[in-house]
Amino acid sequence: MKKDIPEKEEILQVLQAHAPRAMHVGELCGRLDVSRGAKDEIVRRLLLLADGNLVREMPGLRFRAIDGEKSSKRGREKAKATRGRKAQESDRQDLSPAAAPVIEGRLTMTRQGYGFVNVYDGGSDVFIPPDAVGPALHGDTVQLRARPSHKGRDGHIVGVLERRLKNVTGTLHPRGRGMSFEPDDERLRAPMRVVGKVPKAVKKDDVVLAEIVTFPQRREDRPEVRILEVLGAQGVARIEVEKIKIRDGIREVFPDEVEQEAAALPARVDRDVANSREDLRDIDLVTIDPETARDHDDAIWVERKGSGFRLIVAIADVSHYVTEGSAMDREAISRGTSVYLPDRAIPMLPPELSTNLASLVPNRDRLCMAVEMNIDEKGHVSSHRVFEAVMRSHGKLYYEGVARALGLTDQSPPQPSAEKRVPTLKILLDLSQRLRARRLKRGALDFDLPEGKIVLDTHGEPKEIVQSRRDPGIRQAYRIVEDMMLVTNETVAAHIKRHAAPGVFRVHGKPDPERISIFCQVAKSFGYELEEESAVTPKQLSKFLRQIEGTNEASLLRYLLLRAMQQAIYDTDPSTGHFALAAKDYLHFTSPIRRYPDLLVHRILRSMIRNESLDAASLRPRLQRFAAQASEAERRSMIVERDVMDVYRTIYMQKHIGDELDGRISGFAPFGIYVQIPDPFVSVLLPFEQLEDTYEPDDLGIRLIGARTSQIFTMNDPVTV
Repeated sequence: MKKDIPEKEEILQVLQAHAPRAMHVGELCGRLDVSRGAKDEIVRRLLLLADGNLVREMPGLRFRAIDGEKSSKRGREKAKATRGRKAQESDRQDLSPAAAPVIEGRLTMTRQGYGFVNVYDGGSDVFIPPDAVGPALHGDTVQLRARPSHKGRDGHIVGVLERRLKNVTGTLHPRGRGMSFEPDDERLRAPMRVVGKVPKAVKKDDVVLAEIVTFPQRREDRPEVRILEVLGAQGVARIEVEKIKIRDGIREVFPDEVEQEAAALPARVDRDVANSREDLRDIDLVTIDPETARDHDDAIWVERKGSGFRLIVAIADVSHYVTEGSAMDREAISRGTSVYLPDRAIPMLPPELSTNLASLVPNRDRLCMAVEMNIDEKGHVSSHRVFEAVMRSHGKLYYEGVARALGLTDQSPPQPSAEKRVPTLKILLDLSQRLRARRLKRGALDFDLPEGKIVLDTHGEPKEIVQSRRDPGIRQAYRIVEDMMLVTNETVAAHIKRHAAPGVFRVHGKPDPERISIFCQVAKSFGYELEEESAVTPKQLSKFLRQIEGTNEASLLRYLLLRAMQQAIYDTDPSTGHFALAAKDYLHFTSPIRRYPDLLVHRILRSMIRNESLDAASLRPRLQRFAAQASEAERRSMIVERDVMDVYRTIYMQKHIGDELDGRISGFAPFGIYVQIPDPFVSVLLPFEQLEDTYEPDDLGIRLIGARTSQIFTMNDPVTV
């Protein structure tokens, strides 16, 4: 008879006994003498151990104990002590004020009850076990004490500084004489007690909006909520999107004090301010954006200069209007970035700025921060200068129009403002190709992964899901602008670093060697020679990406390599560099309307231009806090944008229930096979329950083998679902 599901400590002991070999979940179930039906729960507990840095998750549902710890008595005691009460009490002693200072950060909870704090001191995230969370809730800004652990930091929360979540969505359920509230977000404590009146119109399973009126004071407390309104039925696109926005604190309406500041902005550029700056109004600067763009951060102009180029990139001077410490500034810090949904953009700054006074709209005087670069024929910036200027955009060009004017596509209608600038656009294309060639030569990685685009009908419902920028000519037009922005960002980063000024840099660390090792083995299984020793350098990986270009497996291998990469973040220390760009110095300067770090960089540059004193010792800690908050805001916006896309995909695919669709296997999960469909451009899950066999992955996790039929599913195989 199979026994009960073992605790995490027993699972860890088995892994330690077989270290450093990784074990498949199926084998682990056998050695633990539990049924295969318990696999999902075993996986859940393994993921908890992985989050606690005790085991490492490998491809194909395989796990191994970190550092190959053996199942000795000492190892067993260590594993038990990690999660035991005795160790927690010891941790508290080690985390006394004398041993660990109080630090601050944002708490991210998991549905399993533990959490992580993104700290503002620039260090690694801190793991918070369930009994160390205290009264804090998901999203709170907290104070904590942390100490080094096996891999990273562990800690416990000692105070709550700010409650981020004020409103939550969920459903109502009868509870005794009253009602209880079950939040949609499983990371929140549930159930919550309802106080006050409940709307009579609410129906079973309706989504309701609630305000948290009483927050926990102790770990065992539950919040109390007051019902504000009934949002509507579940499964409706508008309601599901609203749930996601509320879950992550995405606000469309600006606070009153921000609206008041925005309303007080001048209607046009001040003449005295314009006269105090370098005048670029006679230069034919133009913006090149998607046809749907409402905010225009950047304008470009280029001319040939001998065998090289003279390039001017003008960026909207948002920092002139958003002063440090103002209501608009505080709100921009909180938002961190604009959020882009299929039907609208939620701006970081109020529309008076984002689409008007700061936006580089045509035929209007605008303040800007400009970078002039002299670039040689090999794409090297030989000299540059950064300055404050006033400009006037002479044209609003679109990617489609630029591609048509350059003869890169015939699928888009001509755009007159692009057609009359063909000579300049050809120079831009030439410069773009040289800049890109230089970047690729030094090892920059060009993933070029397809992205989905939701096309909505007049009622806001999805009518089509396609690949964005499918036309190669339009992609090339997009790359022209991308290349100009990349070289500008690199130039500004080097400028700040050379002057030893404090800054907020965009850094991207080297990938984990073990992940790269696994990827190399996967690449070899597809017939490519990629040696582990050289694959830790961007130059070798860049060469590999060029090698697979145009092959059937290119998209899959690009995606798997991207998953092996670290996530880029903001940091005040530029020494990490940017691995994917193979750049020593990099930052974000070119999009201050939609990214807060760019706004910070503009302020620093202004002080440098005006020879104002910059107290680096006091400024860097503040910038580091802003950098950590910006990294967090970026992750939050990416999750919101992804989840909203998933809502529209789910609703759209309801029209195709029962249809047969062709695709390719893109991945495996504990519960099924992922298949990428090209048209409509969606990824669907094929549950194992629908297959007439049980399947186990191979050592690399790229093949599934049927236990009874020996049928094999391999990543990138064509399938019909």
